[in-house]
Parts: sequence; structure tokens; C-alpha cells
Amino acid sequence: MTRQKAVSLLRGISLVGIYGGLLMPLMFLPVVIFPFVFSKLIFFQVLIGLTFPAYLVLAWMEPAYRPRFHLLYGAIAAYFLALLLSVIFSVDPFRSWWGNQERMNGLFTLLHLFAWLTMAIGVLKTWTDWRRLLNYQAVLSLFMAIVALLEKPYPNLLLFPAGDRVGGLLDNPIYMAAYQIFNFFFLLLLALKVRSKNARILYGVIGFFDILAFIFAQSRGALVGLGMGILAFGIWVAVFSKNKRARTATLGIIALLFIGYGILFAARNTSFVQHSALARLTNLTASVDTRFIAWKIAWQGFLARPITGWGLDTFHLIFNKYYNPRSLGFGIYETWFDRSHNTVLDVLSMTGLLGFVTFAGIFITLFYASWRAYRKGWIDLPTSAIFFALPVAYFVQNLFVFDHPAAFSMSFLMYGLIIAATSGGFALVHKEAAVAETHSSGKTRNFSWILYGGLEILGLLLVWRTSILPFQASRDSIRANANFANATGLQLAQKAAAIWTPYLDEQTFLLSRNLIQYAGSNQLSSLSNGKDYLALDRRLTEEEIARHPLNTNPRLIYAELMTYLIKDVPDAASVAEAQFKTAIQTSPKRQQLYLGLAALYAAEGRNQEVMDIYKEVRDFDLQVGETRWIYGIALFYDLGNKKDGASEIIASQTVERPHVLQNAHDLIPIADAYLYLNDKNGLSQLVNRLPDTPAGSPDDYAELAIRYEVAGMLDLRDRVISYGEQAAPGTTVQFNQLKATAGNGSAPKKT
Repeated sequence: MTRQKAVSLLRGISLVGIYGGLLMPLMFLPVVIFPFVFSKLIFFQVLIGLTFPAYLVLAWMEPAYRPRFHLLYGAIAAYFLALLLSVIFSVDPFRSWWGNQERMNGLFTLLHLFAWLTMAIGVLKTWTDWRRLLNYQAVLSLFMAIVALLEKPYPNLLLFPAGDRVGGLLDNPIYMAAYQIFNFFFLLLLALKVRSKNARILYGVIGFFDILAFIFAQSRGALVGLGMGILAFGIWVAVFSKNKRARTATLGIIALLFIGYGILFAARNTSFVQHSALARLTNLTASVDTRFIAWKIAWQGFLARPITGWGLDTFHLIFNKYYNPRSLGFGIYETWFDRSHNTVLDVLSMTGLLGFVTFAGIFITLFYASWRAYRKGWIDLPTSAIFFALPVAYFVQNLFVFDHPAAFSMSFLMYGLIIAATSGGFALVHKEAAVAETHSSGKTRNFSWILYGGLEILGLLLVWRTSILPFQASRDSIRANANFANATGLQLAQKAAAIWTPYLDEQTFLLSRNLIQYAGSNQLSSLSNGKDYLALDRRLTEEEIARHPLNTNPRLIYAELMTYLIKDVPDAASVAEAQFKTAIQTSPKRQQLYLGLAALYAAEGRNQEVMDIYKEVRDFDLQVGETRWIYGIALFYDLGNKKDGASEIIASQTVERPHVLQNAHDLIPIADAYLYLNDKNGLSQLVNRLPDTPAGSPDDYAELAIRYEVAGMLDLRDRVISYGEQAAPGTTVQFNQLKATAGNGSAPKKT
């Protein structure tokens, strides 16, 4: 093979990696765990693993394909060095290097993005090169937008049913909105640089669909980011433009956009807005309490390890360590955070000052490079304004969320474009301008099959070991979960367990969840492979815990499973207690851990220890109604301490974060508390909560009516029965039976 043909071949393979990398957000293989993330980044790892060796040989042969020195590329390299240090000094190096299936944000994956960036700026040197790539991305953004919009008429289009907000192939609406922010600015750049009217119309059509996808994603953080990006564009033009007419026109358009949003905001309570996708985008009163809690925890984590942080992708450990008991008041979902939902605080807490300074350096050099290139005449004013505004929009929206696969692909595309365009010789001053590829000085070399073959083999081995095998393990785990109740499920689970993967967490979760479901319904003995499943789950869980000893969640799940099995497995009680206590050391204020330990003690008849735990957990935060409810129920019914129990039950409804009633059955203890305290006003008000409380059984409403019978409040008794008959037919019959059993309502039955 001649040298020229070898260069062409290697360049072609590199272009496959560059163009193929932008397909990553579109990848969706619903055969693995977390297909909207895991399958995307496994695809990206395989693609880069197979194409980057070709680029390395190309750059070794021909200096023209090596990245030219650029401050921004240096800043990104410095940030990756800080990430590496955070991995080396991480409290969980294994997690920091590999990440997990749900996020795939370990350094191993991020290095593939750096490799993609290196290829892009090494191979694509002119505006013609980058225009082709951006046109390709514009088509991809249109496809992504259309798929997302199709979720409105077809909510079951993809694996999980879509709600009011659409996420398309990204699943998460926040991700879709962030993805489209980049495409708005890329389309604007293309439209400004093309002479063809038809091309501009085409860009406008694509932009229209992208805007629709953005609106139907209904992400307020992304909206704020886009607004700040538009404002930044206007400020840049106002400061640097010498053309008064252009400056006035730009600022006028921006003013009209903000005025238009102001009109929508003023009309936010109208039927038109309330019944459209604009409703959420004009409602800026959402609670941010849980975000503030997470942000404060991130700051505490930074103060504890300020230099290199806790390690990349370890925020879940920080959150557990400094867990705020108030989080439970917002629901169980809000008690498990693996990100602070603020990229700056994530960087600060997980990578320390070194990570924060280098991360800030990326944006500083972005802005400097854009300003410098404009001052030197390498790029024109609109281009420099876009290069200033897009990073602002990206940075601001990241103050409310965190990076994800689509944002990674777009941000590194942005980095590459700005590096290329602000390096000189790019010729972006005039429309459609392009220059010949510039050549760097350096020694050229001949093609070496040995070098290329060796690197490609190493790439294949790396891909097989670190991407294909984990993909197979995840696929087999999903299939095993679907066939859990039969022999095929066990075989698939064992097959998955035999494959090496750094991502064991979800395998163990699926197994444990299924076993808990069977054990909780006393059906585990009916599961033909129950013992084999349990042995497999225990082995994998203990391996996962050994890998990540500070991670609270797998210990909690393991302990809960063992609690269900204390009558069937000899060491279950001791294992459960040990795991609960160790988990408490990793998260000293997490109520679920204490309540799980209390459930274990209750099953063993250790009642005083149960009450001690309930009181301790209640005292973590007196404004959390959930724990006051649990403590009050135990006092009132189990210990017979009706005075203190009644006070706790009522307090659980009046604190800052009250216990949320699960159904009508929860009204009975409240009625008992009011009845004991002879609080007829409280009983009167309780009836008014019936319509807002999820429906219960006929027995629940009959029990409640008995309380009003005992209190002599017969009109309210009849009201409860009437409502119960509508919500749960049969209430009247059940009430009459209970009344007869209770001796004409002389005493309420214990609930």
C-alpha cells in the first residue's frame, strides 16, 4: 500500500469515528439495563476503540493531522489531568474509573470523549470540513426532535411510556432540552455562513422542529440557560459591533424575544397557556428545597476534601455521608442523590480545587479564544458572538442539572469547533470561505502495518474486555429478570454472573428486588430455584460491597433481603444486623437504615430496641412527619402510651413536612388520636380530608365511621359512610358488622 493510500484509508477510518461519535445520542438498544445511557456509551466506547488506533497511526505518519497547540485544548487536557488525580486519590477509585451503568461517567468513558475531540481537531482543519460535520449534526438533531415529538401522539413509542414532557431517544426531557440548545446555535452559525436562500429555509425548518422538541421537553433550567445564551449573544454584539444598525437590530430582536416571553409569563394562568407545553415553562415557582439540600451537602463534601475531592462519580457517597434527614419529608425518591444537580458543585465536591480551577479554565479559554480570534480577524462578529453565547447557555443550564451522554457529545463538538475556528487559517470571516488544509512542521513517516495492526489488536482487546463483555452481562441480566420464575432465568443470571463486568450494581439490585418480592409475600419456597438464586445473589452482592465498601444502597438492600429470610436462613439475622449497622456508619442520619434495623429487631421480638430506634430517628428532624407518624403509631398501639402516641400522630400532620396519607386507612389512627384527646374539632376537620385522601377499602371507611359513632358525632358518621359507599361499595354492610361486633360502637377496634 502506498503512503498516500494509507493516509487516505486512515483518514477515512478516523472520519468514521468522528461522524459516528455524533450518532451516540441516537443509539437505543432496549436489551440492556439503562438502555438510554448504557447502550449509547457502550456504542461510543466500541466506536472510538476501533477507530482511534487508525488516527494515532495517521498522526504518527503525517504531522498535518496532529492537533495544533491551542489554549482551549490545553485547558481541557489539564482538566482531564485533574480528573485523573481525583481518581487516584478517590475514596472509591474503582467507581471513579468505571462509573456505573446508570450514568457511565467514570474517567474511562470520559477519556473516549477526549480521544474523539483529538481526532476531530486533528482531522478537520477548515470551515468546509466543519460545515459538513455541522450539517450532518443538523440532520441528526431533526431526527431526534421528530422522535421526541412523536411521543405526544404515541406515548408508548419507546421502551418507557412518555409523560407530558418528551425526551425521545434521550428519555429524560431535561437531556433533550439541553441537547437542542447546542443545535440552535449550530444552526444559527450555519445559516449566517451560507449564501443559499433555500439552505437557510432548510435550516429554519430544522430549527422549528428543534424548538418544538425543546418546548415540549419543558425544562425550566434549559430555558434559563437558553435565555442567558441569547442575552450573552446580544451583549457581545452590543460591545464589539461597529455597525450601529446591526447592533440595534440584534438587540431589538433579543428584546422582542424577552418581551414575548414576558407576555406568555403574564398570561401563564390563562386556559391557553395552562393547557399547553408552555405551562411548565412559565411556572417558575417550583420547590427547590431538595436542590438546596444537595447543594449544601456538596459544599460540605468539598470542605472535607478540598484538594482533589472525593473522586469522580462519587457524589452518592458524599450525599450519604452528609445526608440531611429533612430529605425524607419530600418523599423516598428525594433521599437518593448521585449528583447535586449543579455541575459546578459536582466538580467542586468530586474533583476538588484542582478540578474546579481547570474546569473554570476551560470556559475562560473559550471566551478568550473567541475574543482573540475576532480581534485578529480570523472569525467575524456573529461567529464570535455565537462562540461566546453557546458556552454561556451550556454553563448556566448546567447550574440546574448535570452532564449526560447527549450533552457530552454536544459540548465536545463545541470545543472542537471553537478550537479549530480560533486557531487561525480557518477563514470564517467571509461567507462560504474555505482554505486549503494547513500543514504542520514535523517529520513524516511511512505506513507501518506492524504498528497499525498492533494498535488495532490492542483496541479490539480493550473493546472486548471493557465494552462487549459488560454489554453481554447487562443483556443477560435483563433477560434473566424477564424469566425470573423459570429455569431459563436462573441460567441467564448465572451466565451474566460468569462474565466479568465493572457494573455489578444493577445485577444485584434486580436479583435482590425479585427475591424480596417473593420473600415478602411468603412465596420464596414456591420458587423452584429459590435457593440457587439466593446463593447467586449473596455472592454477587458481597462482591459488589467489597468493591464499593462505602456505598450505602447495596448494603441496605442486602440487609432488607436478609430480614425477610430470618426464619429460613440460619445466618440471615446476623448478616442483616451487620449490614444495617455498617450502612449506618456510611450514612449516619439516613432514616431508612434505622427503620430497617428496627424491623429486624421487631421480627426478633426486641421491642424495646425498636422503640429506642423509633425515638432516635424521630429526633433527627422533628419537622419530618414520616418518622413522627411511625413513632406515634408504635407508642399508641404497641406500647399503649396513648397520650404521647396521640400527640405524635397529630404532630405528624402539622409539621413542616407532614406524613403523606397513603390511603383512607391512615385516617383511622388520626381519628383515634383525636378521639383519645376528646378533640371533636379535630374530628370534624378530619372528615374534610376524605376527598383528598386516596381511596381505601370498605373496612377502612367502616372503621373510621365507628370512631364517629363512639364520639357521638352521628352526622359525620353518616357522611363518612356515604362517602365510603361511593369510594368503596360495601362500606355500609361492613359498618353494620363492625358495630355489632364492637357492641353498638362502645369501643373502637384497634387498627
